[in-house]
Amino acid sequence: MIGWLQQLGRTGLGVFERLGRGHLFLAQILASLPSLLTRPRLVIAQVHSVGVLSLVIILVSGLFVGMVLGLQGYNTLVDFGAEE
Repeated sequence: MIGWLQQLGRTGLGVFERLGRGHLFLAQILASLPSLLTRPRLVIAQVHSVGVLSLVIILVSGLFVGMVLGLQGYNTLVDFGAEE
C-alpha cells in the first residue's frame, strides 16, 4: 500500500514539475516578444528558413511514405483479388 502511494506521489510531483517547466518556458517566450518586434527582418528570415527551405525534406519524405502506403495497400488488395 505504501509503495503504491509513493509511486502516486512521485508521478504527481513529476507532472507538476513538467507543468512548472513549461510555464517558465512560456514566460521566457512572452518576455522576449518585445525584442522580436524590434527586428522583424530576423523573424522573417527565420520563418523563411524553417518553412520554405524545409519544403524539399517534406516532399521527399511524403513521396516515400506514399510509396510505402501504396505498396501495403496493393499487398492487401492482392489477398482479396482486387488489385485492379
